[in-house]
Amino acid sequence: MPARSLMRPSWAATTDKAKGGFSSRHFLRLVESSIDIGFWSGDLDGELIEGSIGLYRVFGLDPSIALTFGFAKEMMHPEDRARHADLLPLLRTGQPMQREFRIIRPDQTQRWVLHRVEVLIGPDGRPKLAIGMVKDVTPRYEVEMSVEQGNDRFKALIEATAAVVWTVSPDGRVQDMPQWRMLTGQSQAEVQGDGWLEAIHPDDRDLTASAWQFSVSHREPYNTDYRLQLADGSYRWYNARGVPILNRDGSVREWIGICLDISDRHRVSSSSAKAAGATAAQDITVEQIRGARGMTGLSAEELGRRAGVSVSTVRRLESEATTTQARPDTILAVRQVLEAAGIEFTFEANAKPGVRPA
Repeated sequence: MPARSLMRPSWAATTDKAKGGFSSRHFLRLVESSIDIGFWSGDLDGELIEGSIGLYRVFGLDPSIALTFGFAKEMMHPEDRARHADLLPLLRTGQPMQREFRIIRPDQTQRWVLHRVEVLIGPDGRPKLAIGMVKDVTPRYEVEMSVEQGNDRFKALIEATAAVVWTVSPDGRVQDMPQWRMLTGQSQAEVQGDGWLEAIHPDDRDLTASAWQFSVSHREPYNTDYRLQLADGSYRWYNARGVPILNRDGSVREWIGICLDISDRHRVSSSSAKAAGATAAQDITVEQIRGARGMTGLSAEELGRRAGVSVSTVRRLESEATTTQARPDTILAVRQVLEAAGIEFTFEANAKPGVRPA
């Protein structure tokens, strides 16, 4: 049945009804009620076109309004008109086309539409009839815009944090990490597999490898700190984080993560520890250490074990005339163990430093 017959309200399509009890218009209404789509047709020798109810719905028009070939251009967004000015002239030459553009409805809402047109040739070889389909594709553009905005935000965040982004295969094996290679100077061949670990400081390499393998085998988030050798040969502290991206069936599609430069944070932590150690070395005395151990009942062996120092170090701290020659971090470790065991070190004015139960 010609497309035009689908849009004429006055047609009854008697033959179709006799065969199946319904007409082609039933199919049209079913399609147009399911998706935002409309149809039209028109004789190219005239100006008026006939549109379906769905067409009026897409454009937000009153069905009583007569439509011409130029109605779509009149409703087109001003910024899109110049780009689609050839739409009607090309149509009259018989060229089929497919375009997407914005329209502004009478209620001033904006929609994106897909407009597809076919031209039928008459007996004389000239373009005679045009038939068209218009579909509201605004939801697709909204999704694309949302994705684009998300990508823009992600890129801006990466640039602002100077982060290195990486992706690896589901089994945790590296194929390539371009940003990592730029940072470390490693070649693609050098980073493949577990080769990327060679850029990590030898003292941090085993721990990093273990943390990564644990995350991969258990499909859990990865988070660890390490010193990374840069292309210029220097080392900087980085925090590496990654998560598995899962398929619908729960299998891992890939791993994605970032590396953040945290050297400044480590410098602050190191300075704080040194300052705390220096304070401990200045405050705590030999007598306080000896008295605190006596009050807690800790043996020299147990105190050394908990503080991570040797027994000889503990005995030396208790026997020397002063602790100022000991390393600040050693004094701090011993003090923290004793305080955890229930000791409070006192430093009262006009009195010797002492100890008491906390």
